[in-house]
Amino acid sequence: MRAADWVLVTGNPGKRREAEEVLGRAVACVELDLPELQSDRLEEVLQAKAEEAWQRLRRPVVVEDTGLELDTLGGFPGPLVKWMLRAIGPDGIARIAIERDEPGAVARCMLMLRDGGGSVLAEGSTRGVLVLPGRGEGGFGWDPVFQPEGETRTYGELPAAVKSEIGHRGRAWRALLEKLRAA
Repeated sequence: MRAADWVLVTGNPGKRREAEEVLGRAVACVELDLPELQSDRLEEVLQAKAEEAWQRLRRPVVVEDTGLELDTLGGFPGPLVKWMLRAIGPDGIARIAIERDEPGAVARCMLMLRDGGGSVLAEGSTRGVLVLPGRGEGGFGWDPVFQPEGETRTYGELPAAVKSEIGHRGRAWRALLEKLRAA
């Protein structure tokens, strides 16, 4: 399958920019209001989104889901981070980890390409720590409070090219491209 054959299902301009950074080209996107399965398993959420997007569009789609796994909460909230962000914001999430003296976290992204012949799953992750106060104007979501291992800057402070190189989403896109090349 050629990269031009699929469409990225997202209305998030940040996710589109990060995909374009890795792919080095414009990415066709479509925004769909997909029902989001409430599960702590990222792959399960992704499979449901991919199937629904495929059924609606009947063309190859790439869907994405991201989670933030806090060490102090045994990996919670994972893919439920969106709801935690809405409830307490990025500073609130960081505060939970920092106040419990366990600021470690893993940022995880999964991508699934779904077409009539099946699906291809790819994953990327980045370990880091949550910090307060949040820093940086770049990125989105919890980027200002996530500092990847080996960095003194948060995702919100990193230039796009650096975030793409070391970040969970860039790693997932590169893994997907590698799987497609090998197929």
